[in-house]
Amino acid sequence: MQQPKFERVVPSLLSAAVLAALASNASAWQSPATKRYLTAPLQVCDQGVFYVGGAPKMTDYGSSPVAGTGGTQQIIIGAMYVDFQVPMQTKKWPLIMVHGSGYTGSCVEGTAAGSEGWMDYTVRHNLTTYVVDQSGRGRSGFDKSVINEAEALIDTNPTAAKDLLPSFGGSTSSAWTSWFGHIIPAGTDVVTGIMVRHGQYGDPTCATDPLHCTFYGYIPMLPEAPQAVDMAIRSRTGNGAPQGLGTLAMEPPSYNWAYLALDAYKFNVPNTEATLPSYYCERCTPHTLNPTNTWTPKALAELVEGLGGAIVATHSQSGQIGLNTTRILKEHNKLNLLKGLITIEGGCSLEQAGITADDFDNIPYLAFKADYTAHSVQCEQTVRAIRTAGGKADYVELDNPGPNTTSPSNYTSPRMDGVSHMMMIETSNLRVMDVILGWADANIDNPLSNQRCPTLPAPPPRGRGK
Repeated sequence: MQQPKFERVVPSLLSAAVLAALASNASAWQSPATKRYLTAPLQVCDQGVFYVGGAPKMTDYGSSPVAGTGGTQQIIIGAMYVDFQVPMQTKKWPLIMVHGSGYTGSCVEGTAAGSEGWMDYTVRHNLTTYVVDQSGRGRSGFDKSVINEAEALIDTNPTAAKDLLPSFGGSTSSAWTSWFGHIIPAGTDVVTGIMVRHGQYGDPTCATDPLHCTFYGYIPMLPEAPQAVDMAIRSRTGNGAPQGLGTLAMEPPSYNWAYLALDAYKFNVPNTEATLPSYYCERCTPHTLNPTNTWTPKALAELVEGLGGAIVATHSQSGQIGLNTTRILKEHNKLNLLKGLITIEGGCSLEQAGITADDFDNIPYLAFKADYTAHSVQCEQTVRAIRTAGGKADYVELDNPGPNTTSPSNYTSPRMDGVSHMMMIETSNLRVMDVILGWADANIDNPLSNQRCPTLPAPPPRGRGK
């Protein structure tokens, strides 16, 4: 179902009302907690956080670039942060959600509009849900000793220092053109060009794909969602920064400022797992796995085994993480514990992960695509291979729902236009999750448990804990 088309605006002009509202709130941060996030009250039986995986590392650079400060230290690297919620009545198999590049688990815990996220919604649908931060990123932390050691070597051995320094990806610099819109004219940037959202006046795809210019994308932004823009950042004054910091302005004043101040960008973090070691995998092609596909798959496999079985849903960069988790479970003779694998806009290469279509005989598999992402021949081929081998697999495209000749799928989803790669932080996020849950209900045997949340004793009076 298409969303209503908002009034088109020439990029250099906004309505007087919107401009006035922006000006009056130029330095005021607007709390999203003034309105309800949840679609309805949510009861949970239990919730908490823990870590899984990791390995010890002995280092002389644990706290300083001066070798041996405080003596040799042991740190833990590669551990994975896990946040979970258990509903009052739960289905047999829990769901584990893994974020993609440049993000943490926060992207499924709420949206850029300040509304209910995928985690609460899946709990509402009786799924015990586990949300992770990839090993080495976000709340999982990273290995700072690598940077300290590189700093120590920078003067005496710059080549060795350069080899140690990781390359952090996950920048917001290309987020606009990758997911939310375009910069015109071609060859310009956010300083020299004009940022236009999908479907807005000036969208260069209108000529070749007119349908995509009959609606806007769902990422909350102006003019319909002024609360999704940080007005202090838009005004180029910063937001609570010390005097002289965070105040860089582009001259002359730019229409782009609003699009550069979207709260959506604040979900973004660097890919600090690059500080972790890589791994040699004999089964995989190529054999050397980067840190992303080394540490989180190991921790995920450990989590799945510890839970006694689970469904894993990955997004973007973590698509290959899910497939490498499959390989590790196979190596542990625990492949039966993976109850379903959902690849949301991620890589689908079985060869890279060292597995084959036959490994999915009893693992339902979904490759899922939104609207603005190109058709994936790789994912289509993987789905066809699994189905040929006798497994259950579907390739679902929201803007081209099956069954049809281009998307091998037995599952017919409703058509949804305007959904971007970052669908989980968009205003359509719950309708998108409905499609994914519908596929899971149709393909994964996951009945409701007969057990309900037990009644616990009353907590002790305040100040009189254990």
